[in-house]
This record gives sequence, C-alpha cells and structure tokens, in this order.
Amino acid sequence: MELLHQPQEIIAQRYRILDILGQGGVGTTYEAEDLHTGQRVALKALSLRRMADWKKMELFEREARTLSQLNHPAIPRYKDYFQVDTDRDRNFYIAQQLAPGKTLANLVESGWHPDEATVRKLATHILEILIYLHSLTPPVIHRDIKPQNILMQPEEGRVFLVDFGAVQDTYHHTVTGGSTVVGTYGYMAPEQFRGQAVPATDLYGLGTTLLFLLTRNSPADLPQRQIKIDFRSRVRVSKEFAGWLDKLLEPVIEDRFPSAEEALAVLSGKRSLANFSALKPRKPKHTPIRLTHTEKQLAIEIPPVWLRSEHSRLFALITLIWNGFFLLMLWIIAASGSALTPLGWVFFSVFGGVGLWALGVFFLSAASRTRLEIDRENFRMQRGVLRIWNQKKAGNAEDIFQIKLSGIGVQMNKKTIAVCVLRSRLRKYRFGSFLTEGEKEWLVGEIRDFLTNRRDAEGAEGS
Repeated sequence: MELLHQPQEIIAQRYRILDILGQGGVGTTYEAEDLHTGQRVALKALSLRRMADWKKMELFEREARTLSQLNHPAIPRYKDYFQVDTDRDRNFYIAQQLAPGKTLANLVESGWHPDEATVRKLATHILEILIYLHSLTPPVIHRDIKPQNILMQPEEGRVFLVDFGAVQDTYHHTVTGGSTVVGTYGYMAPEQFRGQAVPATDLYGLGTTLLFLLTRNSPADLPQRQIKIDFRSRVRVSKEFAGWLDKLLEPVIEDRFPSAEEALAVLSGKRSLANFSALKPRKPKHTPIRLTHTEKQLAIEIPPVWLRSEHSRLFALITLIWNGFFLLMLWIIAASGSALTPLGWVFFSVFGGVGLWALGVFFLSAASRTRLEIDRENFRMQRGVLRIWNQKKAGNAEDIFQIKLSGIGVQMNKKTIAVCVLRSRLRKYRFGSFLTEGEKEWLVGEIRDFLTNRRDAEGAEGS
C-alpha cells in the first residue's frame, strides 16, 4: 500500500514525518516531530480520497473524540485533531503522545519469551487499564486488544495501550445494534463477528494476547475444541493460571468473567476461580424482567406474568375448571329446588372456598408486580397490583444466608414446579412462582452471585 507521507515531509507546518509506526484498518500511524515543542508524537493519518468505506471516517472521528476524553498514565495523551486540504485530497490527523517501548509483537519477534510470572504481571497492568476504560460513562470498549497494540518497556515494566481506531461508542451500538465487524482475526471474540461488543469482549482479546506470548503463535493457529481454543497442550503454566486463562477465552460472553475487576480479583488471589467455575444460567431471551446489577446494588423488577408461562396457564386452567364445576353444581341445585343436607352444605362450602382461594392466589401471583433490591447493607421486597405497593418487606442484607429454588410438590412435564426462596435468619421470602423455569434459574444465579461478591468484598475490607 502506498504511503500517504514520506520521511522529512512537514504536515500543517508543524509535524515533521520521521518514520512509519504501523498501518491499520483505520489510517496509517507515523512517528513525527512536533516542530513547536521538539517532542516526538504519534501522528495518525487518514486520506479521504483513498478511503473506500465511509465507516472508516466514522471510526477515525470516534477515536479522536474518545482519546480527547481519556486520562490514564498507560494511554498515550491526546494532543490534537485536525485536517489538511490539498488540491486533490483532504487528510485527517490525530496527534498523540508517542508511547515509549516496543510492541509485544516486536518483542516476541526479537526473541523475547516471557515466563508465567511476567505474563501475570503484564495481564495485571492491562486489566487495570481496562478497568479504567470500562468504568467510564459510557464504557469505552477497545475491541482490538492484541500484541501489536500493547507497548512495553521490559527494563521498567511500563505498559501502554494504543490504537483506539476500533473503539466502540457503547451508547450508539446499544441503541442501533451496530453490525460493523471490527477487530483482528485470531484475537477477536466470537461476538465481534456478529458486530457486537461488551466489556467482556476486551477480556477475550487479553486472553488471546497472553496466549501469543506463551506460545509464540497466533491464536488462530492453535487447536480448537467446540469453537474454544484448546491451548493447554501448548503451554507450561500452573493449573490455576491455565484455569484463569480458560475463563477469559470462553466463546460465550456470559461464561467469561463478568468484568475486568472480577478477572483481576481472581488473578491477584483476592477471589477464588471456583466462584465462577459453575456456568451461571443466562438471561432468557425476550424476558420482560428488568435486572440492574452494579457493584453496590442488585435491583430486580418482575412485571405481571398473567398467562405468559406454562405454569400460570396450567394453574389458570385448573382454577377455571374447578370454579366452573362449582358454578355448574350451584346451577343444578338451584334448578332442581332440592335442599342440601348439613354435610352437603359443608362440602359445598369447602369446595367453593377452595375455588375462590385458588382464584385469589392466581390473581395475586399473575397480576402482581414484584421488586427486589439488595445492597451492601439492606434488602427490600415489594409486591403490589396495578402499581400499588401493598406488601413491603425489608431487612438486613447480612441476614440473608440462602437463595434457592424450592419445589412446591407439583410436577409438570416430569419436572417439579419450583419457586424462588430467599432465606434470612428471621423468615423466608417466596417470589416468582409463575415465572418460567429459565427465568427462575437465572434470577437465583444472579442473586447468589451478588451475595457471594458482597461477602467477598466485606472479607477483603476486613482483612
């Protein structure tokens, strides 16, 4: 590919081109000298005439906008964004602090072969950068974590993350469901091939980058088993570190660490990998349940179920038949004009009472809206009908010692129907009786995970 600029060429009467640093999917990056300050900078250039896809322009502008808002010692500082018009073209430029060191790819090519301790330390540095990026509002997802985009000074151990050309505008993609495939083959998480990305996407890129350092091979060249990279026969690392890497490289987003914080906590020994070993049930598709999960609070809102689940439809059918039979008997007795014996009245009253009770249970269970909130100190459960909260329960979060699915003694399709049970020292709280089995398992998994994280955080603070 023909270069846009040659050494010693001066751009905008300020930047003298010294060398080429790299060519990527969005622009070419040069090493340049700032003639005003005498400092070396990384100057990324994009030609409008040579641009075959307008998406590159969008990515370039997004990179400049993102870099201007970042402030982290391991991310080269943003300096300028400008354009230069000529008779035949319009060029766009991003000027950025020049990060010292060499890329991990160049270090490996020159014979560098890090051991497990070095790779662990490097992973810690990158996770700290990702924690910063993902904690921004909106979260900044790099989408192209790879050896070519990580610079390191082996003597000092400093690490820098560069090239934000693939960075995702999270709010935009959440709304529109962006479909552009951005990333580098071999280091891309499976969801990136569908044009999707979440913070855990960067964790996959980190995992593949670490594999490159350990194996000196592209992850694309390593064997796979059921679309997951099977690397254990190619590396010599501890069992614990191999298990941690396995978690980063899960093909399904929900099976990876939920955040860079969690991945770092396990890597540093503050949390056990066993807490993540069991695959947590995933959120069912098309569920109307709203779940908000932050580090400090878990909030769940369950809207009225009505006849959405098999359990609610079965209960409604049984209730309808029961009360229909009661009304039929009432009509027969009234039409015949015969009098009931005292025993008959007792039976008739009990039968009708059961029907009315079942009708009430169905209405309250199917029509009620439930909201559960748990934070570091308290929990609160509210249930109501027609937006009227008529039942409120609260307590101390530290009193909760169990969340599980408990069978109600009734089977459907050879499976016992269960209800979610939250147990504290004082009492049990039941909810979600008419939800689908997938929804119940998902909610129990999320609540259990939040409570476990809460106890681990308290233990870490106490120590």
